[in-house]
Amino acid sequence: MPEGRNASLSHLLDSNFPPKEVEIPFVESRIRDLLDRISELRKFEDELERHRSILSPVRKIPREVLGYIFAFLQPDEYDEKVRNARGRMELVNLSLVCKLWREAAFATHELWTGLQIKPRHSPKSFKSVEAWLSRSGSLARRLQYHGWYLESDDPGTFDNLQMCRCGVQDAWPRQEPRPCLLAMSVMPHLLTNGPPLDHLTLMCNDTECFQHFMEAMDSLRAENVATRPRPWDTLKSLSIKFRDASLQTGGHLGQTFISRFERIPRVQSLEVHLPSQSTFEYEFDPSHLELNILPNLIENLTTFTICCPWAGPHLLNLLPHCRNVETLTINFGNSGSALWGLEYHPLVRQYSVSPLVLPKLVTLRIRMGYNVDLLRILKAPRLVNLDISMFPREATKEEHLVLPVTTFLEQSGCGPNLRSFRLHACCIDAEHLFFLLSSLPFLTNLTLDDVETSMHSLWKMFKNLDTNRGADLSFSNLEKLEVLQVPPDYQLNAVVDYLKARGPSLKFQFVASYKIQAPDVTMEKDIRQRLQFGNSGVQASVVPSVRHMYYL
Repeated sequence: MPEGRNASLSHLLDSNFPPKEVEIPFVESRIRDLLDRISELRKFEDELERHRSILSPVRKIPREVLGYIFAFLQPDEYDEKVRNARGRMELVNLSLVCKLWREAAFATHELWTGLQIKPRHSPKSFKSVEAWLSRSGSLARRLQYHGWYLESDDPGTFDNLQMCRCGVQDAWPRQEPRPCLLAMSVMPHLLTNGPPLDHLTLMCNDTECFQHFMEAMDSLRAENVATRPRPWDTLKSLSIKFRDASLQTGGHLGQTFISRFERIPRVQSLEVHLPSQSTFEYEFDPSHLELNILPNLIENLTTFTICCPWAGPHLLNLLPHCRNVETLTINFGNSGSALWGLEYHPLVRQYSVSPLVLPKLVTLRIRMGYNVDLLRILKAPRLVNLDISMFPREATKEEHLVLPVTTFLEQSGCGPNLRSFRLHACCIDAEHLFFLLSSLPFLTNLTLDDVETSMHSLWKMFKNLDTNRGADLSFSNLEKLEVLQVPPDYQLNAVVDYLKARGPSLKFQFVASYKIQAPDVTMEKDIRQRLQFGNSGVQASVVPSVRHMYYL
């Protein structure tokens, strides 16, 4: 439509007058012309965006940087860097975005180092698992078998949380025996003929599953004698965790523990989690059960984690062989004590007179303890890190924590070497805690995690102590103080006042967290402002709350 005609419609464009019949075709024609021009411009707009994308900064990111970003998506399954089904799908989806992302994902070997295997992964999965792990390059590979339960979408599952039937007796209604899910999975094939592995975690439903697993590997080795060592034989780190335990009747010993622990390879790091004592029949005494972990295996370890909730001298029989262990974690489970009922045991009497020496121990972790009496009979002259997690919500008496720890440190003579101390899940009197902490003057790192005590009284006592000492501070080497999982009704004012009172010469980091965020708690900006005005030089931060796994 000519511009002159468009101008003749100005009286319609600038008003609400209805068009005449003769003007309607002109208006419709003009609309079609404008739509055609808009459509043409949109083509240029799409082309413009395509040209702009050429100059996008994303294109300039090296694939190594992209891979580093992807690595942040590395999941943790029970604190292990292995990918479950969802994690594997996320990684595959990333690699399908574009060619650059695919190259970045495949070039970042650490993305492919860990896999979680479930009972549904049959031997048919062998090639796919092998192909996945081959992308890890020369990095250490990790496998985790999660057989504690089956999910509702797993093949062969009749009910949600259906477990392996190994070890199940007197089931009602009666069911036909079924083969062990671990033995029928791809795991025996991977540990016999698969790629080399650095770490393996077996989360078995029952101790009998581990026995069937070893038998399945023996059968595979008999069928195919390979020249190279099995991945099972070359493991460096092994973790075995059980939900239940099976017993069998054998000879004059009566019931014995079903295991094949004597077949464990000579690893450097070993973790064994035994099930609760409630697994056994009521009033059954597991003290006579032998774990059958060979002494020469323990002597080869540098890292050892044992969760033994059974009553009896099991730990006392294992610890003498920990001569080369540098990191030791002892989990009492629901027993809460290693020496319960063993006051008159010959080993306890022996080590009470002459403590058991752990000559190379650097890090000691205690978990789920009603008390830490075990420390009274131990001696660790080279200890640097002490980490104690008490049984949650149990009031801790002085003789259950403070006295055993101070006795242990004194007879070990490791006080000047001790640099890190962590206390977790403990309800303790402020005066008792003050007495304990004041005996650790050389610490560089102090962590109070989910500790219920009078923070006001505790830090006021330290403030008064420093005031009386003058320039001689309580923790003169302290570099990091963590007060974590603070209840919302607690305040950190006393801690902040203590840090201010220490003077401006000391610089270290203060980290705090609350169990839940509440409007009336001391926030990070308030802490920083008060410390800044005090010229303390302390770097303060309030971090999100973290839920702990007590057995770690």
